[in-house]
Amino acid sequence: MPVLLQIPENPNCEPIDGQVFACRTPSQVVTHVRRRRDEGDAWCSVIGVNPDGELCPAMACIVEDSGDGSCYLVVGGAWGLRFKDSSVPWDLKDREQWGEPFLLLGGDGHDLRFDE
Repeated sequence: MPVLLQIPENPNCEPIDGQVFACRTPSQVVTHVRRRRDEGDAWCSVIGVNPDGELCPAMACIVEDSGDGSCYLVVGGAWGLRFKDSSVPWDLKDREQWGEPFLLLGGDGHDLRFDE
């Protein structure tokens, strides 16, 4: 099933013009992703952000990537994904948290933790 990603200007992340991906698997809820941080790789909480800061689950499915074969596409809400390292509440104004439009991660799933 094709997924069209288009993120408008918003306070969470950079906008992106339309990109289309073809999902090869059903989407699953993702709770954590491994990201490069100052001290090396770290597990970060991830969630989706919709307009007005409304939170929603982050979702991942396997897509084809011309360079790497299969990989996981991780998407959030209309305002993209939001990440944090700590257990503090989600907050768009917290400078320790950050946003990205979407992620492409290795198809082996080693950089994802799915909701059980």
